[in-house]
Amino acid sequence: MKRVLLTTAPKEALVEMNGIGGNWYDRTDTYMAWTCANDLDDRLSVTCPPTGLNFLKANVPDVELLEYPTWAEYEKALASEQWDMVGISFYTWSVPVAIQMAKLAREYGVKDVWGGNYGAITPGIQAHFDRLIKGPGEYVLHQYVYGRPLERVEHPPMMGYSSFRGVSSPVGYLYSKRGCNIGCTFCSTPVFNPKEDAIFMEDMERALDAYKENNVAHVIIYDESFFLKNDIAERVVDGLAKRGLGWICLTRADLLRGRIEELTDRGMDGAIIGIESYRDKNIADVQKRDDVYNVRATVRELIKNGRRALGTFMVGFPDDSIEDMEYDITQLADEGLFACQLTLLTPFHGTKLWKQMEHLVTETDLSKFDLYNLVWNHAKMSPSEARDLMAWAQRKVNDPDVVAQKIKQDMKDKLRREMAAKRGMLPPGSRPSRLGLGGGATSGGMAAGAFGSPDR
Repeated sequence: MKRVLLTTAPKEALVEMNGIGGNWYDRTDTYMAWTCANDLDDRLSVTCPPTGLNFLKANVPDVELLEYPTWAEYEKALASEQWDMVGISFYTWSVPVAIQMAKLAREYGVKDVWGGNYGAITPGIQAHFDRLIKGPGEYVLHQYVYGRPLERVEHPPMMGYSSFRGVSSPVGYLYSKRGCNIGCTFCSTPVFNPKEDAIFMEDMERALDAYKENNVAHVIIYDESFFLKNDIAERVVDGLAKRGLGWICLTRADLLRGRIEELTDRGMDGAIIGIESYRDKNIADVQKRDDVYNVRATVRELIKNGRRALGTFMVGFPDDSIEDMEYDITQLADEGLFACQLTLLTPFHGTKLWKQMEHLVTETDLSKFDLYNLVWNHAKMSPSEARDLMAWAQRKVNDPDVVAQKIKQDMKDKLRREMAAKRGMLPPGSRPSRLGLGGGATSGGMAAGAFGSPDR
């Protein structure tokens, strides 16, 4: 049996000291990046484990796992024994760090160094790794360690915490499938994992039972687009409802519209929708299969039903001026979203968008490819203007008072329902409200990578 060490980038590389607004944030904390421009006390927080590595450990249990180590902890692990292979999970922005980690592993005598997660599709890095894994890595890793095929993928329990102004609760993470081949031009997933790998409902049961036992506020479903051509989504919702678990999913607006009242009765706490732009031309240009009217109607339907409406929104389409973007962001702020991830339009390597915009890319430092730096020559704004616009937009759209009001209302609803239940007056089909803060997302979703979660 092979001895394998799997690791993420070290903690020192995961804290960005000069984020939007000049503030620091932790890259492992989804909402910390979303609300970085706000004062520290007004930032949302949702922590997430390296989901891809958790899948690998669950299905190849004899590997050793380092989740977000320090540099010192990584070096100590390298020195602790003779490893047959070290696998490094990294994103585009952490390619330089991953190369350093690979070099250090070789200095400790490791003969086989693998790279995985979305950074593995970056061109020009093959010389630093013996193998680059695209897509989920359970099957290839199982074969490497045990010398026999993996029969089926088991879904591990994966938990984080959401918190805001002293209110904290556990959340669980779930995938009913990984990968996507829809083909939005900005998204790396069709390059990294174009095959939709469904997970059997039976193999999710242990995770769901663990979330019930740990009384999670809700389960965050991290499929690229939940409900899309996937009948198992309905079985997942039924499984969650049977356990009384609330859930938030990543999905497209057209897959939800008209169903939100029904899904609320089946435990839906909210949804993360790719809004992306308030201009249909921009939506069409990136081949997003939706339109502005439908998206806005779905957001309002979520809010009308008391659900958390979360979104992703891309700033800096080529034809948009700063004034255009300020106008659109003001409209976005007026929607009353629970939270929104605002990112700069970024052409990631290998995507259709990269092929269209490669001639405009001016940034050679891969660490800047993090969705929060302008890496190409925009005709109507400079990189510094883009950062200033993003800071203003984050503060404009992610209003901490909206979050506080929603949580306060949920607490009142929970108390009212608990009192009604004690008196035997709980309406049929009703369920207690949960106090969790919502799920994390990125503009192209969050599928599990070969060695972690992706940056798009």
